[in-house]
Amino acid sequence: MEIVPADELFLGHWTYDARRRRKEKHIGPDAVLGHFEERIHGLSEEEAQQEADRCMSCGMCVECDNCVIYCPQDAIHRVPKDKRTMGRYVETDYNKCIGCHICQDVCPSGYIQMGLGE
Repeated sequence: MEIVPADELFLGHWTYDARRRRKEKHIGPDAVLGHFEERIHGLSEEEAQQEADRCMSCGMCVECDNCVIYCPQDAIHRVPKDKRTMGRYVETDYNKCIGCHICQDVCPSGYIQMGLGE
């Protein structure tokens, strides 16, 4: 699997949600030697859940159906449930595809990269 670079994501599909940073205990120069306490505290269970909810599944199909809905040539369709695998939700019929790139433009996760093999 390939991770889509951030500049290829269409961020208009997601609202901005600030990252939850872990709290850090600052230690002065006089207290460094012999200091064995944790400096960076872990997230609470609730904070960890909120941080995980930020995931956009970059590069994976999020099953939004935008490509299926907006394809003017009906070249994209859902894969039957019994033939789906991880990250494989849609298939493209290149005999119908005209290379308009609409599916790529409406894909929030950058999963589809169309254009007749460009």
